[in-house]
Amino acid sequence: MVQPAPLASVHNPTVKFLRSLAQKKHRQEAGLFVAEGADMLARAKALGWVPEMILSVAAFEGWAGVKTTPVSDKVMAALSAQSNPPGVLATFAQRWTEDVTPGGTWIALENIRDPGNLGTIMRTADAGGAAGIILVEDCVDPFAPECVRASTGSIFAVPLARLSLAAMVDLMQAWPGEKVATSMAGDSDFRRAYRGPALLCMGSESAGLSRVLSEACGVKVRIPMKPGVESLNVATATALMLYEINRGALA
Repeated sequence: MVQPAPLASVHNPTVKFLRSLAQKKHRQEAGLFVAEGADMLARAKALGWVPEMILSVAAFEGWAGVKTTPVSDKVMAALSAQSNPPGVLATFAQRWTEDVTPGGTWIALENIRDPGNLGTIMRTADAGGAAGIILVEDCVDPFAPECVRASTGSIFAVPLARLSLAAMVDLMQAWPGEKVATSMAGDSDFRRAYRGPALLCMGSESAGLSRVLSEACGVKVRIPMKPGVESLNVATATALMLYEINRGALA
């Protein structure tokens, strides 16, 4: 069978549309996001995700029933958010969950603005056995290219929910397990036993948790640091907390 000529123009309407998904406004309008690289797409496939569209420089064995469009290196470079384009990318429908069931450790993030931090937290949540992530108030878009890349495929594995501050407070009031926050003035060291299902609340590095969420947390713990250090990176602090909370559940 004769293979179609690769798409070579960066002015092609499909290319223009895909490039527009680099912007949050257009991602929200389309309800889509872009994932790059064969390893990323393999993770999506293993977890049951089906892409809307696949573009590839070389032959790519993707999903049955989903057409793979061949493209030139020039077009892939124009589409890729990476300095070294991986050669294949696909678009997927965004997914949000409304089922925040207290059946495991959930991570609530308030006003996290750095996409690299959020992507890393998604990766940590996946590895550390979190039930999901709740984004509260004005968090960075988890489907931004930097977040997706930093998640290394965990964007497909970790349920994501988004709540207003008021809805988050309501959830916390009904939460059956411990509601945990970190604080330099915490009552105890973070290396302790936690009563599950735990709800771990983390704020931005600059401002921390809002007063409302901080007061709603019944447990405040501190992560010891040597004198002179201002704070830990929020992704690092979240990793320490999650692994301590889930210590008994991880092999």
